[in-house]
Amino acid sequence: MAKKIKNNIDMDKLYSDPLTFRARVQEELRRAKRYATFVSMVSLDLSHIDAVSDIDNSRDYDDFMASFKKLLKNSIRESDLLSISMGRRVLILLMDTPHEGANALMERLTKTLRYFMADNIKSPLNWRIPMKEYCFPTSSKDDFSIQSFIDKIGE
Repeated sequence: MAKKIKNNIDMDKLYSDPLTFRARVQEELRRAKRYATFVSMVSLDLSHIDAVSDIDNSRDYDDFMASFKKLLKNSIRESDLLSISMGRRVLILLMDTPHEGANALMERLTKTLRYFMADNIKSPLNWRIPMKEYCFPTSSKDDFSIQSFIDKIGE
């Protein structure tokens, strides 16, 4: 059990690096193309949260982010990957997950995070966390593609 926890901590460190996460996303995208499977990614934008004025006084920002990360990890499958880049952008890579599965996760997260944010963030204006979904294969050229998004990671 202790070894599994240590491995999870090591992987958390590994995927906090945007370039490492980008490489893993590209690997999963190639696999999805080769085997004609689905892959989706959900992006959560936390840039609107001010660490000084928004976080409840009883918590510091690191404690808030640790609780946020734990909540997200409990909301996704063990096979899904989570990357938090400098506390401003959260990416969740969903292997073998079609568009509908990513939408279901976003709906679940919207409800769950609303309660979490209400408990931890002072301003109701910041209780909503913007999310975007990226899928492969996409249904049209107007959809957000995973490839176009990951090309911007680490730039």
